[in-house]
Amino acid sequence: MRKVAVFGNAGGGKSTLSKRLAEMTGLPLVALDLLQYKPGGGKVPHEEYKAAHNEILQQDRWIVDGYGSLDTIWERLEVADTLVYLDMPVLLHY
Repeated sequence: MRKVAVFGNAGGGKSTLSKRLAEMTGLPLVALDLLQYKPGGGKVPHEEYKAAHNEILQQDRWIVDGYGSLDTIWERLEVADTLVYLDMPVLLHY
């Protein structure tokens, strides 16, 4: 387990699980929300986000927390060696 993609609906515990996995494995953690959004909530230009995302995928070890965008999730899922999909009942997300 060297490249882990954690994904699922908002509010399902992805970040909590990802942080715990990073602590247990020593793998570096990347939260996609921090790549996609500027401080204060403005969105980063998509090409800038994609470039940062591609740099992460080139690394040998990572845990990526989040969905990102439709075009980048497929790339990430293809490169990852471990997929963690959190599929909780919708009411638990609210």
